[in-house]
Amino acid sequence: MQFRVEIKNVQQISHLVFEIDLSKHGIHCIVGKNGVGKTTLSKAIMNLALADTFIRTSSAGVFSDSSAISYTLGEQQYLFTYDPALRSISTKQPVQGHHKAVVSVELTAPHGQRFTFFRTLAEQDENIRQAVVLGQYKKPMALIEFLANIYKDQRFDNLVEVPIRRGVCCCFVFEDKRYIREDSFSSGEYFLINLYRKITQGTPLIVIDEIDISLDAITQARLAEQLRLLCAKHGSCVVFTSHSLALMQTLEPGEILYLDRDRDEGAIALLPMSFNGVKSLLFGFEGYDRYILTEDERLEQFLQYAINRYCSPTFYSFQVICVGGQGYVKRMMNLNDQYNFYGPKEHVISVLDGDQSEQRQPKQVFCLPIKNVENALWQLYREDDFQYRFDGGEVLQAKPLYGQLTRSRKLLSSEEVCRLLCDHHDIAMQQFALTLTEFLCHPGANRYRPVSSVKSDHSSNLSK
Repeated sequence: MQFRVEIKNVQQISHLVFEIDLSKHGIHCIVGKNGVGKTTLSKAIMNLALADTFIRTSSAGVFSDSSAISYTLGEQQYLFTYDPALRSISTKQPVQGHHKAVVSVELTAPHGQRFTFFRTLAEQDENIRQAVVLGQYKKPMALIEFLANIYKDQRFDNLVEVPIRRGVCCCFVFEDKRYIREDSFSSGEYFLINLYRKITQGTPLIVIDEIDISLDAITQARLAEQLRLLCAKHGSCVVFTSHSLALMQTLEPGEILYLDRDRDEGAIALLPMSFNGVKSLLFGFEGYDRYILTEDERLEQFLQYAINRYCSPTFYSFQVICVGGQGYVKRMMNLNDQYNFYGPKEHVISVLDGDQSEQRQPKQVFCLPIKNVENALWQLYREDDFQYRFDGGEVLQAKPLYGQLTRSRKLLSSEEVCRLLCDHHDIAMQQFALTLTEFLCHPGANRYRPVSSVKSDHSSNLSK
């Protein structure tokens, strides 16, 4: 089922559309600078289930007569518009109960549940004590395993679940019948336990604002993998906001969305972004004169080697940045043209793998004279005089072969691979390096002269 939220003129958001396919279970991280609208988006989603969300969590000044939030769940639509009597948004169309149950939202301080404690736990403490004394509890083995995988210790081995009205309460129980209720756990432990419950209950969409705020860096780094497993098993989508590099660097391609505001129109868009792209936008690469954006780590390493071999010494300081696939690279180029977070557009170029050379590229985008590093090594492996053969290597595809040679069998280092490829394609690489030299070594150069291709195993036009 598709879930869509469209926000118009609420607080700092003039227009934003958030859409997710709830049948594709997994995790998504929304990142962006402070004040761009991450918390407002979380509140807007929560408002579907709790129509007084903005009344409880925001001032009336966040709305105007033109404020509206619309929701689409499959074929059903709901529209909330500004109500002057409430000084907030409301709808005349009651939200069906099963649609309210689709979403569960955890806000940040002071409104999130991780910063408050269930009053029912204190009210039922006598019943909890009696259950502990009588041994009327059970060990939640799956929850204990989840927490142990994140915290990497055994302190949850004596965790039990005590049944209470409308749910269960987790406790640490000791041999002398002493116990510690979950509302006395650390805020991080308490938060993770309740997040686990929401996912295992099969809530289709769980939204968490500032997921990292109660968790230490090591815990953040281990969280994503466990959330993926839970979401796949129980059919949930978890969307969270974060500023944590420790967490973001564990995310996979497609799991990061960057919330970006258009400077001219004020509209906000969610853009797929790689970790390195986000790191550049949020934390910056400062102190360099030139920037080269690439698709992956292999290409980044290859360019570093090629620059040292063919262009040294360079006049300008430079940074080669692995941004992600060619779509991410071009998106980062466009964003830099708009915001200049790297610097003026003439100070930034992109280098893509040679397999992109058949497509028309912008002026500042260039392609290698080889298809890509893994494929070029695969081709070289088939040469009669290749020295690093091993049994079974000839049947492997390019990426597995690269992994076998450099990691599993450790026959070559990544630098040695770069040296072999440059030796084998030396003429083509010398021609290609003229573009890099023009970019990195010529003071005052405002344009780079594209070089013509030199036929190699994979001939290409370096610039179009």
